[in-house]
Amino acid sequence: MKTIGTAIRNLRLKNRLSQTELAHLINIPSQSKISAWECGNSIPDVLEALKLAQVFKLSLGELIDISVDD
Repeated sequence: MKTIGTAIRNLRLKNRLSQTELAHLINIPSQSKISAWECGNSIPDVLEALKLAQVFKLSLGELIDISVDD
């Protein structure tokens, strides 16, 4: 099972975004939060997940599904 962090990393790389660029797009002041998500040290809250889904042109459900698919 993938984690939400793995899904975020894969989507970020697929869209050729750096952690800093993604942080800027979802209005997070530092890329360290993106790094923490990708490393599995924390997870995005609901508002952050909604912003991520918008950036990646997904519904929130699709973002969650990506993270639980084997």
